[in-house]
Amino acid sequence: MKLGIHTHAWGGHFGGDTLYIIDRCKQLGMDFIEFPLMEIDAFDPVAVKARLEGAIEPTCSTIIPDPHWDIGSEDPACRQLGIDFLKGCIDKTRDVGATVFSGMCYCLPSKQVPPGYDPRAERSRCAAAVKEIARYAAQFGITVGIEPASRFSNHLVNTTGQGLDFLAEVDEPNTILHLDSFHMCYEERDFYKAVVAAGDKLGYFHMCGNDRGRPGYDDIIDWDGVFHGFLQVGFNGYLGFEGFDTTCKYIYRDIIGNPDDFARQSMAFADEMLKKYGYTRG
Repeated sequence: MKLGIHTHAWGGHFGGDTLYIIDRCKQLGMDFIEFPLMEIDAFDPVAVKARLEGAIEPTCSTIIPDPHWDIGSEDPACRQLGIDFLKGCIDKTRDVGATVFSGMCYCLPSKQVPPGYDPRAERSRCAAAVKEIARYAAQFGITVGIEPASRFSNHLVNTTGQGLDFLAEVDEPNTILHLDSFHMCYEERDFYKAVVAAGDKLGYFHMCGNDRGRPGYDDIIDWDGVFHGFLQVGFNGYLGFEGFDTTCKYIYRDIIGNPDDFARQSMAFADEMLKKYGYTRG
C-alpha cells in the first residue's frame, strides 16, 4: 500500500512558489503526493518533476473549476471547453511522470438543479466526455479515477453504486473508482459493504476523518470495516490523506491544525492499520 497526501494541507494554491511542499513530503516519508490541477497554468510539470527527484511518486487530480467548462452541458461548445481542460490535465499528469489522474473530474461541482431533476441525459453526456478523456489518457499509460462525492458536492455520483454505474457507462479499461471516507460519511450506511461493493474497481482511497481532519480511532468512521473491505477486494493501491487548510475554498475553521502534524498523525494511524491487517508499505 502506498501512503500519500494532497498538497491542499499546506494551502489552496499550488504552483512554482509552493514547491517546498514536495520537500516537506519527502522529509515526512510519504510514498506519493497528490497534486491539484485546477490552476492548470500554474502547474509546471518540469519543475515539479525535477523537485521530486524520483524520490516520491506524483499523482494528479482536479475538479472542473469553471462553470463554462461543464462537460454535462447541453451546449456542445461548453462541453468541448471542459474536455479540452481535462485533456490538458492529462498532459500535465503525463509530463510530471504520474500514472493516475483522479478526482471529481466527471461533472461540474455544486451545480444547482431544480427539484425533481432527471440527471440521466446529463450523466450520459458526462460519461461520454470521460470516455474520451480515458481513451486519451490510455495512450500515455494513465489511469483515470472517478471519485464519488457527497450530495453537497455534486448531483450525479454520490455513492459507490452510482460510481460503478457511471464507470460501466464509460466502459473503458483504464478507469477506477476513487473512494473518500469523508464523502462516504454522508452517503454510505456501511463502510465495509461500500468498499466490498467497489470490488476490483477500487484503485484509490482518501483516508480522512469524518470532519475531514486526521483519521483515527477517535472519529466515527469504522476503520476496521474499511480495512476488512480492503482485504476482501484485494485493494493494495493509493491511500491518501486529503486535508485542507483555511485558504482552501469552503474551509471556514481550522480543521487540521499544523499540516506537518496532520501528515505525521495520519500516517502513524494508517501505518498502524496496515500492520494490523498485514499490509506492507510501498
